[in-house]
Amino acid sequence: MRSSHPTSGRIEGYNAGAMILHWAIALAIFFQLAVGFSMSQLQLFPRDMRFSLIQWHKTVGITILALTLARIAWRLFNPPPAHGPMPRAEAALAGLVHGLFYALMIAVPLSGWILVSGSTTKIPTLLMLSDALPWPNLPLPAFLLNHQGHEVIETAHAVLAYSFVVLIGLHVAGALKHSIIDRAPSFSRMLPIGGLHRQQAALIALPVAAAAAVAFLSGGVAIGRSGAAPAPAAQLAQAPAQAPAAAAAPSAAGWAIDKAASKLGYSVTFSGKTVTGTVGNWDAAINFDPAQLAQARAEVTVDTASITIDDAFIRSNLAGADGFDTAAFPKARVELTSFAKTETGYLAKGTLTLKSVTAPIALPFTFEQAPDGTATVTGTAELDRATFQLGQQQDAKGEWLAPTIKVELSLKARRAGAGA
Repeated sequence: MRSSHPTSGRIEGYNAGAMILHWAIALAIFFQLAVGFSMSQLQLFPRDMRFSLIQWHKTVGITILALTLARIAWRLFNPPPAHGPMPRAEAALAGLVHGLFYALMIAVPLSGWILVSGSTTKIPTLLMLSDALPWPNLPLPAFLLNHQGHEVIETAHAVLAYSFVVLIGLHVAGALKHSIIDRAPSFSRMLPIGGLHRQQAALIALPVAAAAAVAFLSGGVAIGRSGAAPAPAAQLAQAPAQAPAAAAAPSAAGWAIDKAASKLGYSVTFSGKTVTGTVGNWDAAINFDPAQLAQARAEVTVDTASITIDDAFIRSNLAGADGFDTAAFPKARVELTSFAKTETGYLAKGTLTLKSVTAPIALPFTFEQAPDGTATVTGTAELDRATFQLGQQQDAKGEWLAPTIKVELSLKARRAGAGA
């Protein structure tokens, strides 16, 4: 490697590679500091932005780690160019500040990665909010997975971030001192202006720096994919197959449900957009005659493990304790015992038992019967997720996941004994 201080004593500017990496990392750090300090005041941001802002904070943190690896690789082949003369103590302080910058460029995002990895919310990290770019959690010792350990890492992450602010202040103060008091080029050394002679780049650093960043990012994504939750289609494929319509047995109430033509699903607003989900395995027993509403009854049973949703952030928590807790509560049950005629159709009332909670439910629906005896039922019910302890650990205040879940059903059925 070449000496960074030519014998001529000439002050040199950084080369293009160093400048690009310097300012890319600097802009990313400023973004991180702004977002990080604003997280304590999320209510000041539009509701639709809050979740995305936090997730972009994670993405940019990982990006800083990758760029820092590239910057270190670049510096190995391109030592800093010569600077103006300065006292030995000042030179030592400048060297210390630069060394601490490199340490913090690794320590701050790494502590954030540890913080996310030990979080009890289990929200996955998806780079750029893309399902195709899952980022893995770090394997952590047990003492970092409890509440006390989480608080220690959270405090360390905040202290390190504040240290960045102090270092930036010292860095800028030093540059101003050199420029104004010493009247020596300082800012222009890292800017493509000022007419300074630029350090010649060692081109071998380009593939090495790129390889360092790409290997880190691609390796992390590969590990993330190997441990990622299956996509909705894969989840449904793993669920027990539904019986085809022709084999659907008539219910005790006299209706045979055509499963192939029926659908049970739901939707919820998440981070400003409507996200839909489906129920893979369910069964229904229906006794309904518009002329005999007093005798009408309906019961729907759902396999909670077959419930999925088209969003990786929510999907990762569906089966856990903050979701449907499928291991402890494999079934959910709706029992409708009261039916009445309304101006737009009918209204059924009863209870929903989900997890350990049984709560009232109301289902407005329409009923249409064709001349061949087939019937179509469509309805929508609204559930308060807090009532059933859904998503309360992650977002009890409803800052990004709406408090209301809309359940939608569309059933096709034929009276028992009716001809095909």
